[in-house]
Amino acid sequence: MNKLIKIFFFLCSLTFIFSQSSAQTDFGYLEEGGGPVFSVDYASFREETGEKYRLEVYYKIFCNKLTFVKSDDRFKASYEIELSVLNKVNKQVNGTTAEEDYAVNTYEETQSPDVSLVNMINLSLYSGRYKLKIKLIDRNSGSESVLERNFTISSRNEKGVMFSDIEFIRELSDSADTSSFNKRGKKLIPSVDRDFGDSDPILRIYYEIYPDLKESRAYDLAYEIYNPGHTFSEQETTQLQIGPEFFYRFDSLSLKGIQGGDYFLSIKLLENHKEITKIEEPFKIEWSFLSMLKNDYQRFIDQLRYVATDEEIKRLKEAKEEEKLQKWLEFWKSKNPTPNTPENELQEEYYRRLKYANQNFVISNKEGWETDMGMIYIIYGHPDEVEKHPFEREEKAYQWWHYYEPNRDFLFMDRGDGEYELQPPYDGKIRSR
Repeated sequence: MNKLIKIFFFLCSLTFIFSQSSAQTDFGYLEEGGGPVFSVDYASFREETGEKYRLEVYYKIFCNKLTFVKSDDRFKASYEIELSVLNKVNKQVNGTTAEEDYAVNTYEETQSPDVSLVNMINLSLYSGRYKLKIKLIDRNSGSESVLERNFTISSRNEKGVMFSDIEFIRELSDSADTSSFNKRGKKLIPSVDRDFGDSDPILRIYYEIYPDLKESRAYDLAYEIYNPGHTFSEQETTQLQIGPEFFYRFDSLSLKGIQGGDYFLSIKLLENHKEITKIEEPFKIEWSFLSMLKNDYQRFIDQLRYVATDEEIKRLKEAKEEEKLQKWLEFWKSKNPTPNTPENELQEEYYRRLKYANQNFVISNKEGWETDMGMIYIIYGHPDEVEKHPFEREEKAYQWWHYYEPNRDFLFMDRGDGEYELQPPYDGKIRSR
């Protein structure tokens, strides 16, 4: 039996185990064809003189997708960036190119998905609506990848108080240098993917405030972190004085205790409890397995309900503190369909499905994996056919999910609050709760 067949039958076994027991945010990630893979973000800030804005374009290149050539005792890659800004009639209004060599010490670093390089390019633009087109060229192989993003630079020359964009920060230190990452006396490495979590659960940001004031005034600065499903909201308010001069701010917000997922950061400026101006940007929280084991072990084990037996869940929950990681590793080792390879395809697929369920089936009081749709998706994967019957044409909205192999059909009925409930006969099985 070959490797793929083993994986298929093991994934299908989720059905047997089960019988025993919103829109995503796009941060410009590209993975198409054979070209190098990268992600892009940006932030704009008003220039100190004139009416233009400094557009900072941040890019992150995943090094295992570049071509490295051994040179002496190191491995070197070489890439070129072609950046163009187009206006609403598709005419180029600004652009530049940049070339860089990148070297690592070991072959393992050239293959690791955890090794990446981050850089930035500055452009000067007036306010308006634009399209950013950025091409990444691997100079050693000649392969190319192109990414396009629409963006807007809002005018911040109006009367009153205005925010700049928010720059999300991966690393912040007081050791400023002469690189492009030097800002306001600090060295600031942007978080291009806006992806936070793991060992340093801190959301770090930089932004500017542009006042049109004759004298200093007191304001309330309100931060709110919330997710699109409205299952979480955390607020923090502080007071500050803003005068006639330009104002900038570095800030840090704790993410400890917040579950992984897609979120928004909202910053509001209030005067006498009245909103003066507001900026809002999306970001992501992703915890590693080790972080989840440490911070929310019971929930982390609960998420195994569709792949583990009741007895396995019980043993994992009863594990002593110093045994938790080892017991979890042993559990997944016992489920590995290809134990002679470094990958555990079942584990990877299970958590991929769980992540998809959390992103697409979340409701007001449940995470996606806890819903009936999330449960069926995790067990069976993506349906081969979906029949959607909206409320306008029926007494209640409902959906049919059809699976060709194995031959299964599932009916979900809208309860009236946005949650689609699995209807009897539950494929002949009783749901586990």
